[in-house]
Amino acid sequence: MSGFRPGRLFLLDTQPVRVPVVMLHSVVGFRADRPPTFPVWCPPPMFEGYLAWMKRRGFSTITLAQLHDHLAHGAALPRKPIVLTFDDGYLDTWVYAAPLLRKYGFTATVFMPSDFVQPGETPRPTIEEVRAGGLAEDELEAFGYMNRGELRALAQSGLIDVQSHGKSHTWLPVSEEILDFHHPETPLRHLRWMWWNRHPGKKPFWFTAIDPEGVPWGTPIYRNELALAGPAVTPDPGLERLLTAHVEQQGGAAFFERDGWREELQALTRTYRASHPPAARPEDAAALRARLSGELRGSREALEAITGRPVRFLCWPNGGTCDTAFALLAETGYLAATLPSRVRQPINRRGTDPARIGRISATSFFRGTEKVFPWVLSFALKVERNRGVGWAELPIKAIWLYRRVVPPSGGRPIGGEI
Repeated sequence: MSGFRPGRLFLLDTQPVRVPVVMLHSVVGFRADRPPTFPVWCPPPMFEGYLAWMKRRGFSTITLAQLHDHLAHGAALPRKPIVLTFDDGYLDTWVYAAPLLRKYGFTATVFMPSDFVQPGETPRPTIEEVRAGGLAEDELEAFGYMNRGELRALAQSGLIDVQSHGKSHTWLPVSEEILDFHHPETPLRHLRWMWWNRHPGKKPFWFTAIDPEGVPWGTPIYRNELALAGPAVTPDPGLERLLTAHVEQQGGAAFFERDGWREELQALTRTYRASHPPAARPEDAAALRARLSGELRGSREALEAITGRPVRFLCWPNGGTCDTAFALLAETGYLAATLPSRVRQPINRRGTDPARIGRISATSFFRGTEKVFPWVLSFALKVERNRGVGWAELPIKAIWLYRRVVPPSGGRPIGGEI
């Protein structure tokens, strides 16, 4: 289907093998016990549809180590190779995704942020126990992150390779510019990282444990960036003490029911800064390297201690990275890292940099529907285009034009990020 190439007449390799590397997140649906903080990316029927299509089309899953050996040294690959990757290490990777992979004879990689590994050495029940009649599906624990025992079992079985998604997977202040002040309606995109940084031991349980009161009311929300994306700053703690004490004295959460509360905190900030001007400076090169090195090496060593298997590949948390972080990969024990989704993704084939892994997203063009076929169609088109199959480009362009006029719809947002 990829077109006639004269070289085939002479059995010549006129086009290097292109290896799609697919990015997935969670594989779980809309259950009654789903925390409102937990987004749904790919319900199990859609993921099984992907696997069934791959099986029919003759794909073979490979590991990132196999991909790297091919890119760097020309190692042989099976026919129609593909890499499946899961970001974040959600519990449903163990509960739903792993049993489905086993059913279809495929393997995958999970990128796990080491700070989010749940304690516990006992693997929890999976959908296989439900199918065997041992318990009902709504009795499965499905939301949160995998524990130590589950990661170890996956790694040792060879079913899912455990690799690094960094250590903290958080955001840090990058200047003393204040975007807002923490209040009862603080968006989750800000609340979560402020809460994580104050309660690092609770991060594995944050989907249910996060509480707006876990960050003092009135805390400044500083301009921030992903922790691995560049230099951070440490803002003046005195300003936070002043603002949070003022809010507490004025009634705590009730303070924010008053008109003009934001302007009141801004005025207090101006008064404080008249005698304590912002003085925080971004980390210098040495401090940045030390922090990034600790993140990268710390995650690798923690995961290797759990699984007993080498960790040599990294996926940047939320795509946050910088030149310094990339330069530290080899020094901290990694062979390669994925590229952020916001940059142009390279095709994974001989002749490309083996330390840079390009990925395609499994998010469906039709994510507003709960029908399986449109999701599988979207997945198939993305994979085939990435493999270099020319005909896939036309329907993708047609769907893109259609989506410009008719955006994804549906009562439940599948595939959205928080």
